[in-house]
Amino acid sequence: MTRCSICYTVLSNEEPVTSCPECRQDYHTSCWTEIGGCGSYGCKQAAVAQKPPVPVLVGQGWGDSKTCPHCGQEIGASLLLCACGARFPWADPMTRDEYAAWVDKQAGIARSRSLLIVLFICSLLGFVALVTGPIAGVYAWLRRRRLAETGGTYLAMGYGSAAIGGVYALLIVLTALGH
Repeated sequence: MTRCSICYTVLSNEEPVTSCPECRQDYHTSCWTEIGGCGSYGCKQAAVAQKPPVPVLVGQGWGDSKTCPHCGQEIGASLLLCACGARFPWADPMTRDEYAAWVDKQAGIARSRSLLIVLFICSLLGFVALVTGPIAGVYAWLRRRRLAETGGTYLAMGYGSAAIGGVYALLIVLTALGH
């Protein structure tokens, strides 16, 4: 009882059989054809593993270019920085309106960050914390979605400022009641 060396089922007399000329292993002809050769490891007639096809990337090629939405100059399609200094969030071309909206959003985030840094520092200055702490907390809460996109650090600074302001207020009340 001979078995196919690929599927390990019994080879019957009714089925076409192929024998490897190198190692003399027997196979169903359909199994041999399916894998493209011998199934024995190290045999010279062994099938060569087929590599999957390389995916075709849809996008810009080496010679493609795009127009900078800031200055109108033609630049490489994959560049994220133009010679005029304009930066882009991705390599895909942007319209002038998309670019302006993105720049405005980035400027708003930068202003929010700067303001929260100043409010946080001021909230560490004792009596000023009574005013700046709650302001920073409310500001961070109102801008929480925009600030959350850039990470939680600035959001934590705003809420931390509010907490520091609350602690200072509690200390002032306790000190006033203690005298």
